[in-house]
Amino acid sequence: MTATHHATVELAKLARVLDRNPSDLAFLATLPPAALREFRDQITDLTARREARRMQRVGAAAKLVPAPIAAKITEAAFGPVLAAALAGSVDPARAVAIASALSPSFLADGTLTLDPRRAVELIAQVPGPMAAAVASELISRGDYLTMGNLAGSVPDSVLRAALPHASDLDILQVGYYLEETSAADRLLTIVTDRVPGVIRATHDADEWPKAITLLALLGPTERSKLANVVATQDDEVIDGLLAAVEEVDAWDTLLPVAAGMSPQPLQRLAQRPAMQNPTLLTKIADLALTQNLWLSLLPLATHLSPTQLHAVAARVATEPDDSLTTLIEQAHTESHWPTLLPVALALSTPDRNRLASLPVMHRPAYLTAAIEATATHNLWPEALPLLNDLPTTTHDTLATTINTLTDNNFREALQAAPTADCTTTLIQIVLRQDVSSRTRSLTLLNESDNLEPFVATITTQDPAIWQAIFEAREETPEPLRTLLTTQASQCSQTDSAST
Repeated sequence: MTATHHATVELAKLARVLDRNPSDLAFLATLPPAALREFRDQITDLTARREARRMQRVGAAAKLVPAPIAAKITEAAFGPVLAAALAGSVDPARAVAIASALSPSFLADGTLTLDPRRAVELIAQVPGPMAAAVASELISRGDYLTMGNLAGSVPDSVLRAALPHASDLDILQVGYYLEETSAADRLLTIVTDRVPGVIRATHDADEWPKAITLLALLGPTERSKLANVVATQDDEVIDGLLAAVEEVDAWDTLLPVAAGMSPQPLQRLAQRPAMQNPTLLTKIADLALTQNLWLSLLPLATHLSPTQLHAVAARVATEPDDSLTTLIEQAHTESHWPTLLPVALALSTPDRNRLASLPVMHRPAYLTAAIEATATHNLWPEALPLLNDLPTTTHDTLATTINTLTDNNFREALQAAPTADCTTTLIQIVLRQDVSSRTRSLTLLNESDNLEPFVATITTQDPAIWQAIFEAREETPEPLRTLLTTQASQCSQTDSAST
């Protein structure tokens, strides 16, 4: 979507250089915006080279007369277009002195064809009041294209002097036509205090497509700041943005923005009615998986409800094993285990088993990172059910990893285990620890507040598991040992209990 709008902007700028109506250049609309800009620069450079000598001679002559007289000659004989062409051939200080005697209207006319690349020194010396007067004139005309052309080149001081003359909606329009995309960050920084008003004006004027285009120009930091401000607006504003994103199919722009939002604004975005639509969530997940935006989707996933997560997980499950492996590797590389786990748990049982069977999930570094992330963010309720899906060949690695957990982390895991229905698996892993670590784990279990519920959910009738439990009876404190003996009998494991 944004590429189409960038092409529209570039066509408007090219039409200005060629003195044609943008509709005359519609046949170029399918070209990449970068190609259109390169073509425009080539035309501008060619024209400048062709006129260079003549401009230098005229510029030299301008030095011979006082600035007020040169201004009169410029206004009467040259006109604004030629005056703009001359600007790069005259000493900047001299050019500013001449410009000071010209009317804001004439200067505004001249900026229409001024090439900022050839007037960098001149632009840098323009006094704030003069810049403000010209900006006010351009804004009153609605000439946002010229304002955008200049805004990326003028110093911050000039922008600060000029922007008070712009309304909130004017600022959006100027941003849409920025010549240099890097200038978008600078513009947003300068008007930080006006951003809420710009957002409201955008909504009221139904100009969301332009705002979305500007959003795509921003760097990650400024983009996330803007998104956080959007998320604090009234519900109707947020809903208006989401509706516009869907209408112009700009989820490829919004998803990376959402990835950098703070948790609370992101949660609010996830809770809006539009985000409850399973079809839309499937579409977003599909975009993330096919457009290399997987890591942008994961932060949003942590704020989705179980119903929303199921829609996302169902689309993820359609990926082949090699694709799932790549997704897990990407999440691991960027330390996204806390955001990956909710998606994994939302998979259906067969799909979760398939995920757990992937060799990538059995790599020690991955298992360790997953456990560490779970402990850091207390995601035991979300992560523990996945233990049941992992093969027993991973238990040694998991046993080593839980050795490094703090007492509090391990207590949190014990507390969540019964509800997660993985007490048997957790006991199996504990029993694979070395003697010292196993003694510590069993002691913490014995001291836990939910000891009885924990033991009561060990309902396996596998004799080998019960045999292993009672082989560790010397390290098992009371009353845990008594409770395990009773539970073994209830599971018809009297032979193990009596050993």
